[in-house]
Amino acid sequence: MTRRAVWETVYKRFDPFRPADNPAWRAERVRSPASRIVQRVAMPFGDTRALVTGTTGTGKSTELLRIAEARSGQDFVIVLDLHRHFAEVVGDEQALRNVGAWEVVFLAGLALVRAASELLPYPIPASYVADLSAAWEKVARATETPGAQAVVDAGALAKAMVVLASAGLPLLGAPAAAAGAVGLKVLEAASGALKWNLPIGQAARRRRDQDAEMQTLLQAVNVLIGHVQSKAVRILLLIDGLDRIVELDRAEALFIESEMIAQLECRVVVSGPFALRSSPVASAIPRFNLILPLVNEPVMDHRDPTQRGPGLDFFCELYARRTADLGAPALLARPELERLAYYSGGRARDFVKLVRALAEQAWLDDAPSATPALVDAVLDSMRRLLETGLDEGHIEVLEAVMANPRHRIPSDARARELLTYGHLLPYPNESEWYYPHPLLTMHLLRPTARSTSGSA
Repeated sequence: MTRRAVWETVYKRFDPFRPADNPAWRAERVRSPASRIVQRVAMPFGDTRALVTGTTGTGKSTELLRIAEARSGQDFVIVLDLHRHFAEVVGDEQALRNVGAWEVVFLAGLALVRAASELLPYPIPASYVADLSAAWEKVARATETPGAQAVVDAGALAKAMVVLASAGLPLLGAPAAAAGAVGLKVLEAASGALKWNLPIGQAARRRRDQDAEMQTLLQAVNVLIGHVQSKAVRILLLIDGLDRIVELDRAEALFIESEMIAQLECRVVVSGPFALRSSPVASAIPRFNLILPLVNEPVMDHRDPTQRGPGLDFFCELYARRTADLGAPALLARPELERLAYYSGGRARDFVKLVRALAEQAWLDDAPSATPALVDAVLDSMRRLLETGLDEGHIEVLEAVMANPRHRIPSDARARELLTYGHLLPYPNESEWYYPHPLLTMHLLRPTARSTSGSA
């Protein structure tokens, strides 16, 4: 390949908004909860309900995909990516921030109808799908959702869903050889599917879980789950995208004030809002029996954040895996790669953004490799963007975290805001510790080496 063709390939492989669909491009994360969750869902008894929390950009989608792949040959796996659904199908990405628990349950029902109808060798009874439609109509009227008087066709809506699901599974009692090709299959919106016109995230009133309309909807979805599980192996439902909800009151409405998502009668793994982790409410979340964080990789040392930490190795391996087959000379020397990893703050998405920006500029320059000057330019551009909008109050909070020997966050609403938007980052330790995004320490903030009793 020409130099520009190589850089173009690097650019395309480092997409910050899509998890890598090629397993060979993923590096193992020793601090990820994925392996623990896989062990739990493999148990022959009990219904695991796991909530994975973390700030956006930590790589939760990739880890959920890893869980789905690990179980795709044993379970009927269904992955519902709510962010993608709202962005591409609903056409209103911001509506996800207002979604109700009952709407998540309804969408899970549609995803199940879509996956089962296309991938399993027996039909979903039409009466079950009709019951799901009727249940939505009742809740929509009770919650004063716009368009509540419209007749809903859940079967038609299901065809518009984009779902990832197990490609081949045996029925109950059948030998493993009866399964088709094991793995996951992407089910895009069906050809000729109706344009999505169902209002989501627009309810004017909240209703309690015990209200008859809510229970009817939950029951309609659980009947679908029970039907599939009576003929096939158990369902594993993974719901991604709820980490996009940043307001604590919305997070509480989904997971504390409502228990509907956790009452789905199958094993469930949900990517949840970091707001539940960064406040004392996590221990009060009902029904979820596994609540685990996915924190940023520790690219800096806890005792002295000016020094690099063990998390660098993960990003170096990630880069190597995605570029190993390009057959080109080293595009990025190890010291420059480690700089990108360090200044990513340990956030998987930020690292991918930096590599993509580097590939873009290298393509424009027709550069044979990434020089230190080119890396400097990319880091400086990202640094300026991250600094935008920070005022004296924000800087005061960030400096207070840096000055705290244990790097804990102050009791300040601005600290939560900085956490939400990635200016202040959480890291793993015996207890979590926090530090400003390293890009902010290039010019705006001046770090000092400090000693602490913790370890990286």
